[in-house]
Amino acid sequence: MKWFDDSFVLNFIRKNPVLEQFIKFGLIGAFNTLVDFVGYLFFTRVLFWHYLLAAILAFVISASSSFLLNRYWTFKVTGLNFLKEYFKFFIVALGGLFWTLILLYVLVDHFYWHDLWAKILTTVVVVNWNFFLQKYWTFKK
Repeated sequence: MKWFDDSFVLNFIRKNPVLEQFIKFGLIGAFNTLVDFVGYLFFTRVLFWHYLLAAILAFVISASSSFLLNRYWTFKVTGLNFLKEYFKFFIVALGGLFWTLILLYVLVDHFYWHDLWAKILTTVVVVNWNFFLQKYWTFKK
């Protein structure tokens, strides 16, 4: 696929490493958002658990996947600081979970939104929080 390797867009992305990282982070985020939503739907619609408990469990599963994929593919970290990075990653992710739970609670219980619409809006807000803190704190070189 020579034409693809020589494309203007691909060359532009390769020359801008932060943009490349953001795109990779976005792809991983999209995948883990799917993991999060599937987990959330499974816990709420199949097991009939409370939506906040479901959000916590879906978060733990998707955050663990996100850490591994971002560490090795997006930010290409291979050092021995795995546990330190995992801890920092989870601190940031817990901040994201905090915002997720607060926004879900307010939108569902106080504004009476459908929980899936509230989950979509919450996800958009929290993605930006996560990228900048993960890049500039967790995986900072």
